[in-house]
Amino acid sequence: MSERYELHLDKNSAVPLYEQLRRGLLDAITGGQFPEGAKLPTEEELCQALGISRPVVRQAYNALIEEGVVERMRGRGTFVRVPDTRGRFLNRQLSFEQEMTLLNLEHRTKVLHADWVGYTPALFGRLELNRQDRCYHLVRLRYVSGKPFVLVENYIPESIFPGIDQYDFAAQSLYHVLETVYHVQVARSHRTLMAQTANAEFAALFGLHRGSPVLCVENVVRDQFGRAIDLSKEYLDGVTQKFEFEVVNP
Repeated sequence: MSERYELHLDKNSAVPLYEQLRRGLLDAITGGQFPEGAKLPTEEELCQALGISRPVVRQAYNALIEEGVVERMRGRGTFVRVPDTRGRFLNRQLSFEQEMTLLNLEHRTKVLHADWVGYTPALFGRLELNRQDRCYHLVRLRYVSGKPFVLVENYIPESIFPGIDQYDFAAQSLYHVLETVYHVQVARSHRTLMAQTANAEFAALFGLHRGSPVLCVENVVRDQFGRAIDLSKEYLDGVTQKFEFEVVNP
């Protein structure tokens, strides 16, 4: 047991012991008592310190592993996961393909949903579209090293990209198609970071509890002519991922 943090369980509580232990460990991790990469107490150490059985500890650890908070390394123990970091790209307009190539990471994409959507005030206002226009709504799940990494939604105006629905965006990069087929250059974007909680769909896809923290990165992307060509929303696991970037005074 860490000397800096003591876990306390209430054996008279209606909350199961494994859930109390899971919450206590999670509080210790998010509070910094167990930093990134730190080794957690062994099952035997927790059993002895708390007077509980090994199955209780194993169930708590398995829940944290499923949530992506910790990872078990064979023969070494259980460790706090080091979050994936995308911050080096936060101030650059790169495609997912380009980011993963720079990081030399294995990746793939699965299309979950694709259809045309009509007028809604909020969406068409953001993309500065006329009421008669349509948007291609594309929802994809991106995997990195075999694990779900980011859920991405794109809204692409048909008036600028007619026939965009004929391409296989599980195999092709969306922005590569925009640039090479439609000769549109991504010039700039307005990017917003927001904190949300996982809905049922996101929780199921990422193996999380509903209500877990989610990072949402929203982009309104413009081309070389100043037109809004894409509204994208990226949803990332808020526990296992973080953003880091340098801020330099001009």
